[in-house]
Amino acid sequence: MDAMRISGVSTGAEISMQCNSLSSLVGRRFDNGRWRTRMFPARSRTWLPAATRRRFSSVKSVSSEPKEKVADAVTDSEQEAFSSLSPFAPDAASVASSIKYHAEFTPLFSPEKFELPKAFFATAQSVRDALIINWNATYEYYNRVNAKQAYYLSMEFLQGRALSNAVGNLELTGAYADALKSLGFDLESVATQEPDPALGNGGLGRLASCFLDSLATLNYPAWGYGLRYKYGLFKQRITKDGQEEAAEDWLELSNPWEIVRNDVSYPVKFYGKVVFGSDGKKKWIGGEDIVAVAYDVPIPGYKTKTTINLRLWSTKASSEDFDLSSYNSGKHTEAAEALFNAEKICYVLYPGDESIEGKTLRLKQQYTLCSASLQDIIARFETRSGGSVNWEEFPEKVAVQMNDTHPTLCIPELMRILMDLKGLSWEDAWKITQRTVAYTNHTVLPEALEKWSLELMEQLLPRHVEIIEMIDEELVRTIVSEYGTADPDLLEEKLKAMRVLENVELPSAFADVIVNPLVEKNPIGQFEDDQTVVKKEQEEEETAGEEGEVIPEPTVKTPKMVRMANLAVVGGHAVNGVAEIHSEIVKKDVFNDFVKLWPEKFQNKTNGVTPRRWIRFCNPYLSDILTNWIGTEDWVLNTEKLAELRKFADNEDLQSEWRAAKKKNKLKVVSLIKERTGYTVNPDAMFDIQIKRIHEYKRQLLNILGIVYRYKKMKEMSASEREKAFVPRVCIFGGKAFATYVQAKRIVKFITDVGSTINHDPEIGDLLKVIFVPDYNVSVAELLIPASELSQHISTAGMEASGTSNMKFSMNGCILIGTLDGANVEIREEVGEENFFLFGAEAHEIANLRKERAEGKFVPDPIFEEVKKFVRSGVFGSNSYDELIGSLEGNEGFGRADYFLVGKDFPSYVECQEKVDEAYRDQKRWTRMSILNTAGSSKFSSDRTIHEYAKDIWNIKQVELP
Repeated sequence: MDAMRISGVSTGAEISMQCNSLSSLVGRRFDNGRWRTRMFPARSRTWLPAATRRRFSSVKSVSSEPKEKVADAVTDSEQEAFSSLSPFAPDAASVASSIKYHAEFTPLFSPEKFELPKAFFATAQSVRDALIINWNATYEYYNRVNAKQAYYLSMEFLQGRALSNAVGNLELTGAYADALKSLGFDLESVATQEPDPALGNGGLGRLASCFLDSLATLNYPAWGYGLRYKYGLFKQRITKDGQEEAAEDWLELSNPWEIVRNDVSYPVKFYGKVVFGSDGKKKWIGGEDIVAVAYDVPIPGYKTKTTINLRLWSTKASSEDFDLSSYNSGKHTEAAEALFNAEKICYVLYPGDESIEGKTLRLKQQYTLCSASLQDIIARFETRSGGSVNWEEFPEKVAVQMNDTHPTLCIPELMRILMDLKGLSWEDAWKITQRTVAYTNHTVLPEALEKWSLELMEQLLPRHVEIIEMIDEELVRTIVSEYGTADPDLLEEKLKAMRVLENVELPSAFADVIVNPLVEKNPIGQFEDDQTVVKKEQEEEETAGEEGEVIPEPTVKTPKMVRMANLAVVGGHAVNGVAEIHSEIVKKDVFNDFVKLWPEKFQNKTNGVTPRRWIRFCNPYLSDILTNWIGTEDWVLNTEKLAELRKFADNEDLQSEWRAAKKKNKLKVVSLIKERTGYTVNPDAMFDIQIKRIHEYKRQLLNILGIVYRYKKMKEMSASEREKAFVPRVCIFGGKAFATYVQAKRIVKFITDVGSTINHDPEIGDLLKVIFVPDYNVSVAELLIPASELSQHISTAGMEASGTSNMKFSMNGCILIGTLDGANVEIREEVGEENFFLFGAEAHEIANLRKERAEGKFVPDPIFEEVKKFVRSGVFGSNSYDELIGSLEGNEGFGRADYFLVGKDFPSYVECQEKVDEAYRDQKRWTRMSILNTAGSSKFSSDRTIHEYAKDIWNIKQVELP
């Protein structure tokens, strides 16, 4: 394609002409050197009244500080004005003019060339124009009706590319495709220029992003709050040595969707000390001060004017903190130390926490998210309240949802603000906090139920520790009241299990109740993971004594900890799990004592995913089939209509169309694999996919050992025997191992070694390929999931909270192989047992199986011993796999004893895979199973989940712009 040149210089008349050509798109005209904005859509020729036009004309900050009190009701004239704000319906010519305008007047590139990167930014800025008008109108209206609003706080938002999603939600895909074609580009190529925002890692962040899409689509008043990570988690590279990490570069060319709000910033403090002020109130003074600045990203709903906000915080220090004197004296690093310390808080998602510096940085991240967000929420509440703030109404206007334990500091921070800054009593602040905050639990893994060193928190957040101690004392009082003192052993047991503070003596007020009820050590050390591991430290070294002298046992320091999950339960009004089986485990095992105390707090909210991104936009071939056979596109907003496919499951025409759509998607993945890995794969082979964070409990190791066993059996056969015994497969892996999670990185290395051997074996050819797609992200998932035929969700039963990729695969007609874990249980119920490949031990069996292993009663199956021996034979290269295979052996010890039951489930897994081959040979049967998976996936829309949160936890109502 010849590069298109845009002139770098235009006359005033030319500028006016070019600008006015945009008026049909954005409702603005260029007159006497000024933009004049109209809020009616292009097809309307009537201007809004001047006063209303002034109110909406500027691209204003969706900020916390409007200058006038807003009313609780909308007047008739204002209602009429809002009613005129309908979605845009521009033609391709208007869109093309808008794109050209931004290419010239919102430049990020030199004017000489108009190539793909420049086309992407100009297109995105053009779309953003449309979003901003709806965005501002949405929050202007929310302010006027003073609706209760939900605020979703999450350390991760795994958004994915925004361009295709935005034009799709605005129903402008056709207009933008035609406009770009007229400019010499195609929409798909332009969209691929967008880097994935590096704001998340896995299911936690992807769930949060699905929720924002559903909130906007369903017209619920809500905001998301997160951090703006400059370098993300990391960019994954696969080399001969396995996984290597590099900094993400997603912000290198800037982000066209975000708007920095320089007028929305808040102070955040660390360290310092707590003193009494002259008014007798506690004050937190001194220490290190930084500034959190808001960056806003619009989130459009589907076929609605509602456009909500994702507010991301970036951190900086004041210019006054730059030490010019030190800089001029040559101490350049020292001069900028305060600036670096502030900015690095938002450099990396989940910085390594092996060191005290890493732990401190993580805690700073969590507090920054909580403090800046709550200050912003409170400022908005005060603004909407006008001159008469009634704090008792705060929970009636604000719902704060903590996505996992990372934002749990919201509880003491809200208490601090209400008491120290707003003058409320402890009792009033505590009631307000408990009525406002709710907590979603995402894990039952001990190491992921966060704990923070009390000593570290005392240094970093001294006022919050005082508040947490008071919360803990309040909890102790409740426990003593509930259980009494007649049975000291029972009371001690409950205090150990339930207190927020672990290994901390009772408050002095309870000294006579029970003596020093220190909590038993948590079995956290058995996992080598990306969370904080509590390590024992000896107070003194063991020394040899005189003959006959008794040498005392070394004293072990028992670390004092703050248990964030317990704090989240105590400080909020609702606790929810994210799948039925997970919620039952949470109630039965994780928080059983709290359930007995407050049963009304606990509930289930099974996760969901947005059908817009995960069918409508990423799989247009399937989307068209669904619309044609169901007879309406309404399934995008009402997935219950997908069930209508069941009556067509055996229809030969549908099955033929279904297979053709799958083949088209597989061909896209063939190209992706060639581009990313250099391997060529057969699109007629079964595409068998496992894409998720690399972790021992997710059992990628079980998958690859199954492939190794398959390969071994193939090598023992003749060519004709192989072809008869095995269905051709392309086994695809994707996912990142946390940088310090050594065992997970060993698994990545093993997968790539196995792939290198099998993929170059001429005897095997296309019968088996093993692919590890590097740097897995949302955009890669949007290609792999539509092409998938078998997807592996094979975690150890009882360890996966829910999963959401299983839902995406099922929606796209992929058949799952898995255990009864997380949402697998509900998916199997919905799609039908015969359309799900089940294997493995069940959750209620796991504890006893581990006990039997510790007692030496486990006898491994011969085929498991066979596959381990084959791995150790050197067939996959000279690398030693002793540590990896050794983790599956022995009966006890750290990193041993097969904690995740790979060996126990291996025979069942291999047998189940034989059933998969058998089913795939019958393509009519397989296609029927595929259709019924899509038909049975209606429950797993995030729209359903959000309706449940809104009704049962947040108590918010839908607010549709008139």
